[in-house]
Order: sequence, then C-alpha cells, then structure tokens
Amino acid sequence: MGGGVGNDDADSGSGSSAESGAQQSRPKMPDQHDERWALDEHGVWRERPRSRLARPPRSRRKIGVVGPIAVAGTVGLAAVLILTFVFSSNKASAPGFQPTATKPGLAARQTADAFLAAWMKGQIRKAASYTDHPRAAAAALTSYRDGLHLRAMHLAVDDSSPQGKVAFSVAATVGLATNPSVTGTWSYGSDLVAYAKAGGWWVRWDPALVAPNLTAGEKVVTVPVVPGAAQVTDAAGGNLQNSSDPGLDNIAAALMKKASSGTPGIEIAFVGPGNASVAATADTDLIRQPATSGVKTSIDPRVEAAAQSAVQAHAGSSMVVIQPSTGDILAVANNAGGNDFALTARVAPGSTNKIITSTALLTTGLVSSPSQPVECPPQVDADGEVINNAGGESEPAGTPFLVDFAASCNNAFDRWYSSLGPQTLAQTAQKYFGLNQPWDIGIGSAVPYYTIPASASNNELALELFGQGRLEASPLAMASVAATVDTGSFKQPIVVPGQRQLTGTPLPANVHQDMWQLMRAVTQSGGTAAGVFDGVGSAVYAKTGTADVSGQWQPNSWMVAFDPTLNVAVGCLVVNAGYGAQVAGPEAATVLQLLTAAGD
Repeated sequence: MGGGVGNDDADSGSGSSAESGAQQSRPKMPDQHDERWALDEHGVWRERPRSRLARPPRSRRKIGVVGPIAVAGTVGLAAVLILTFVFSSNKASAPGFQPTATKPGLAARQTADAFLAAWMKGQIRKAASYTDHPRAAAAALTSYRDGLHLRAMHLAVDDSSPQGKVAFSVAATVGLATNPSVTGTWSYGSDLVAYAKAGGWWVRWDPALVAPNLTAGEKVVTVPVVPGAAQVTDAAGGNLQNSSDPGLDNIAAALMKKASSGTPGIEIAFVGPGNASVAATADTDLIRQPATSGVKTSIDPRVEAAAQSAVQAHAGSSMVVIQPSTGDILAVANNAGGNDFALTARVAPGSTNKIITSTALLTTGLVSSPSQPVECPPQVDADGEVINNAGGESEPAGTPFLVDFAASCNNAFDRWYSSLGPQTLAQTAQKYFGLNQPWDIGIGSAVPYYTIPASASNNELALELFGQGRLEASPLAMASVAATVDTGSFKQPIVVPGQRQLTGTPLPANVHQDMWQLMRAVTQSGGTAAGVFDGVGSAVYAKTGTADVSGQWQPNSWMVAFDPTLNVAVGCLVVNAGYGAQVAGPEAATVLQLLTAAGD
C-alpha cells in the first residue's frame, strides 16, 4: 500500500554484551622484540604512546566487545538511536489524512474536502498523498491539468454517506493549446470513496473520480471544434444554399469555408496511449459552440427574384444589383450555363467606361462642363493607329460634350489620350471609384473586380478611354461605378452587412452634378438608351456599352444604370449578344420595372 509512511519496528538487538562477573584473564608478557612495548624506570612493561599519523588501519572485522564498560557504551548508543527514531516519528506526518471527526461519515467528508481543496488549488502532490495510490493519482491529476489546459476549477462536495462515498461537483475552466484566448467551462458531477486504514483516512484512487468513465491508461483532453456556418441566408432568412443560381451558390460556399476560420469551439474527449481516440461517452460534451452558427447576407429575395427573371431573356446574361446608399449587394443573377459571370467575368467594359473617362476629363479641367463643345471626328490617329467610330458616325465641331456622351461617340473620348497623360485614367478609377484594387466583399478573399494598367499611353490609352484595350471588368464593378455616380461617393460593394469597406474620395460637387446630367441624357431623346427605361416610371440614369471581342461573332452587350427613387444600381452583361441598348438595356429595365411594381 503506497499511502503514508509505515511504522516498521527498528532492530532492537545490540552487540554481544560481557557476562556479569566474568573473570578477566591475566595479560601475557609482551614480546621483548615488539617495539610497541618498553620498560619504564620501575621495570614495568608499558605500551609506547602512538602517533596519530602513524595510527595503523582498523580491522574490517567486527570488534568483539568485552567487559562492562564496553557494554555500557553499546547500550547507550542503542538508546540514542531508539530515541532519535521515536523523536523523528513523532514529528513525521501521520499516514493518509487525519480528520478531526470521529463519526465515519463526517470523517469521510473531511477527507474528501482535504483532497478536493488541494486539487482545486493545483497542489497535485498533496492531493495525491491523500489517496491510496499517490503515484497513479499524481500522474492522472497532472494529465488532467495539462490535457485540458486548465485555467481554473471549482470543486464542491454535494453530499456524503456513512459508507464513505462522497459526491462532488466540478466546474473546470479549460482552454485550447492552439488558441489560448478561447476558453470554456466543463461542468459535471463525480464521486469518491474515503475510508479508514492504518491510522489514517484515504481516498480510494479511481481514475473515474477525475472524469466520469475515465479508465487507467486514458486521459481527458480538449479538442478544437472547427467553426462552420450552419446556414448562409439571404436578408430575409432564406437558405442561399438552396439557390439555383451559381453566383449565390459560390457565395454560400465561400461563406461556409470562411466560417471555418472563425473562433473554434471546445469539445472534451478521451484519448488512450499514443493519443488514440477513445469512443465518446455520455459524459463528454461540446462545452463551447464555435463562434459562427449562421451568416446572413445582404441578398434581398425580392430584388434577387426580379434579377433572376430579367436575365432569363438571353443566354450568357449576368447581373448585379447594388444599393448605392450602403454598398450592399442586393442581387446576383446569372443565366450563363452554370457560369457566375456576375462576379467572375473579366472582360472589356466598352463604353460604360466612359463614365470614368468623363470624370477624369472633368476633374482635370480638360472638359469644363457638359456644355463644352467637343468634336467627335470620324477618325482619330492615335500614334499611328487609326481609330474609326462605329458605323462611321461623327459629331461636328461645336457639339456639346453632353451630346457626345449621350450618343457614345468614341472619338470624342480617345482624342484626349495625349493631353490626359499615361496615369490619370487609372488614378481616377481608383481615387473616385475604388477600382483597380482588391475588394473583399465578405466571402473571405479579396480580388480586383476591375483592372486597368497603372500607366498606359498612346494608342493603348486611346483604346482604354472608350473601354477597350487592356481593361477588364465585371458586372459587379460596373454596377458599383453607377452607384458611385448616384451618391457621389464610393462605397465598396459587400454581401455580408458589417464587412469592412474600402472608401474613396468623393466626387467634387460640380463633377457629381455633371455626371448626373450626362447619364440622364443617355436615356433621353438622342441618347443610346432612349426609350429603354420608359416603363420604369421614375428617372433612370444610365450608360450603354458595346465591347468588341476578337474572335467573337458579336460584341458583348453592357448596360449600367441607377434609379435614385428605388435606391438601386444595376450592372448587366450579356456576352456575345450585340449592342448594349438592344440586349443588356432591356434586361436592366426589366429588373427596375419589376421592383417598381413590387413597391406599388
């Protein structure tokens, strides 16, 4: 038994003692040749004095003790040894725990209290010393502390019985090795047995008193629970994972994956040798839920339904609807054979990019106002590359810039390539519209939805000024461009409310007003989208786009628009379809009409 210190009896025998009254034998005459002896002046043989340095070595044999003086010395030595042992034993701790109570039930309770108090204070050796297997107890309590990354614990006795069984409760604050800031409380009940033996009270060691159902050779540990969104929903709580749209499916999948990088939960588990998993028991539990249990997006089911209806008009169609006042993405709709062109397309934006070009011309003062005359010649020689207007159109000298914009006459824009400079267009796109930089819309990855060379000149810049060249844009980016003109200030599109948003420099007040005027003219008589939005019932501001693609038999069709009354901005792309006003335009008009009707 390995509890307290044992009271083993000390050896009581002394050495051989001389018998009382034994005769002493007469000493023999010393050898006259023995140098140790010499005659004194009286003729008596006496032993010469010995030098300490010349002392002969002692014999390794036991020395026989003869005579009463020797007996007394031996008895005295034994007495000292016995007294020392008794004195030391009196000062040593009594075995086990020494309760003050005499009744067994109370003594068991006091023993349990002592054991639990030491354990609760982290005094593992002391707690283990109260058990009948201190080495096993110390190992198990240490394993418990380390395996749970124990931060604190509270132990309290619930009740006890005369038989020595004591129930107690445990509330252990535990953590994770991989994330020290994450903690949880594991609460459970257990019991122990205290009993009297060998002059003390002992806690009968059983691994199950540490954690219910724990056995020898096992240990209890905390396991991180990877967070995951239980559901990704639209703004009304509808499950996006049930959507038939590839764009919404991608958003839901990305948000589920992103949720796994949030704050983990904590689970209690038993492991055996080599940390091999042990089948879970009824007493193990998930003591802390992962932080993310659901994600609500900004997708508005009413707007989403309208956008889905609108894109059904043409194959290869995609659309994004944004709320300009917040940047919230209200709808992502695709009808492109399983492709999510609404978010992933990277194609030339065509004449919709003239919104950015016009902003650059107005902020630099190259064009002072929409009424400034700007000629649109049939051809422009851009550093050796001749650029022709589509269909041979042109606008004479004295034509207001507003008319050039409304008619989308290309050479009224590319003609400024040498005056604008190689960096201004890209700087305008980023400064005022937040483009040409990664956006994290809330799905866990930041990507650029619009790219433009940081520096372009000559014929490359001329092409970019009317939305061709090396420009690449998505419907999301171009819907955001329209939304920025609506409010006058860039608000980065997001699909998860509360997501951090990039900001931009607000449009100068006069430029903001001028851009409203230019985009309104597009939907009026003489504009490329004249009549397209007549059925909406409110003022619509728009820009068409037709982007040629090498090897494609028809151009890509673009339309961007905003309706301040509805507080929405739309970006629509139909690939390989035709002119913007003829294909993408009617789809954008449809979604606005449906939203107007739904609001009546």
